[in-house]
Amino acid sequence: MTVRPMKTKWASCSTSGRLTFDEALIGMPHRLQDYVIVHELLHFRVPNHGKLWKSLMRAHLGEHELIETELKRLGKT
Repeated sequence: MTVRPMKTKWASCSTSGRLTFDEALIGMPHRLQDYVIVHELLHFRVPNHGKLWKSLMRAHLGEHELIETELKRLGKT
């Protein structure tokens, strides 16, 4: 796992299993941090954002779409 400045994303998960998180997440509200962490961890099981991934996000975070919208408003995907 790496924490570093990222220009366009909040985090990424490589095919080799390496997680990278944007250092801007430090100090952000926990609900936003939780979303990004759960989002990336789910990619270990589901590599895309299809129905299964969305179902698992909902199971872990409820209305995850609202948090996703908030993160996008902050300028990254």
